[in-house]
Amino acid sequence: MPEPGRTTDDRDEQRAGEVGRDLTAFRRLAKATQTRLSPARRRLARYEHLPVVDVIAGTYRRDRESAGAVMGSAIAFRLFLFFVPLLLLVVGIAGFASDFVNVRAASKTAGIYGSLGKEISDAFHQPGFTRWLALLFGLFGVLTAGRSLSRVLHVASAAAWRLPLSGSRASLRTVGVIAGLICGIAVIAILVNRIREGLGLEVAGLTFVPALVIYGLAWLGVSMMLPRATPDPGALLPGSLLVALTITVMHAISEFYLPDRLDRASQLYGAIGTTIVTLGWFFILGRAIVLAMELNAAIFERYGSISQVVFSLPLFRVLARKSARVRRFFGLQ
Repeated sequence: MPEPGRTTDDRDEQRAGEVGRDLTAFRRLAKATQTRLSPARRRLARYEHLPVVDVIAGTYRRDRESAGAVMGSAIAFRLFLFFVPLLLLVVGIAGFASDFVNVRAASKTAGIYGSLGKEISDAFHQPGFTRWLALLFGLFGVLTAGRSLSRVLHVASAAAWRLPLSGSRASLRTVGVIAGLICGIAVIAILVNRIREGLGLEVAGLTFVPALVIYGLAWLGVSMMLPRATPDPGALLPGSLLVALTITVMHAISEFYLPDRLDRASQLYGAIGTTIVTLGWFFILGRAIVLAMELNAAIFERYGSISQVVFSLPLFRVLARKSARVRRFFGLQ
């Protein structure tokens, strides 16, 4: 029943005031709770004037806003789903190449022995009908899982850069570059194996320096196809370095530390042990990918891009002034 002597506008104004007071009290309570529960954040705020701490804090805030752990897990799962049909596709191609390639020579050249070498030998000697099935199902799986992976990467990049998600769409070019990156990791692993066997462990360790550069350039190519707040590729360099460093470290561990342990684990736990190790590898990579996107956004928002520093130099400033294409490519004003 309406109260006598009071209009509807008065009652609405009273309710709005009550809601506003409740909201203000809730914000004060949340702020007090956050202050009590996070002394590390208060300690971090004292040093946010330092560039390194500022970048770490900005990346951490973006990671919390965009649910970085969930995004990293989603990317890891789709990387695994993409890797399985890609492996099936490679098996089908290996079956067709058996007429032209000696399997023993190929395994020796790649430095692959033991149970994995036996699996590769079986892949080369598969029947003709099985080759076609592996090839067709592998190709279909790569396209399907690749588009799903590309879509998740687009959503993660848009969330890291605080862009609307409506424009996030899958790209077959992104699928191709990611497939090339995974195949490139395999090729580099084969080269490292050959160098380690022929020249020793010390020389093989030096090969990870050019591998780091190759991985960084490959991920830079992937990042340029994802949504971001600036067209400048220079803003993507910090994240590309982080992803490349993560892949290189994991690659070095896989080459020099894990082979014997993986072989024993596969004998003890079977396929499930190898699957768990592979999923763990992909989870670390997926988490690094999300952090790289957030790192790029945090650094660019706070300090700009390295391209702005480079094109502030006299020689490059003249080049940018004379070339509209250079200005568009690097997002220069």
